Amino acid sequence: MKSWREEIIMIIEIDGKKVFSVYDGEPEDSNLSRDFNDCWKIPTLIQMAHKAGADGEPLYIENVEVDEW
Repeated sequence: MKSWREEIIMIIEIDGKKVFSVYDGEPEDSNLSRDFNDCWKIPTLIQMAHKAGADGEPLYIENVEVDEW
């Protein structure tokens, strides 16, 4: 069982800049107004990815698991 200090985080970076992040934190904060606020950016990120693909830019996906922050 995870403790409250063992959060799961998903981050999306574009050109080294963080543009999206969601955190598996406290249950009372797990909503679209707090930990999942960046979910509102998903449509824009999909449009950006589509345009980049149409322009021939490569898409790189890297999954990284870390033990500490």
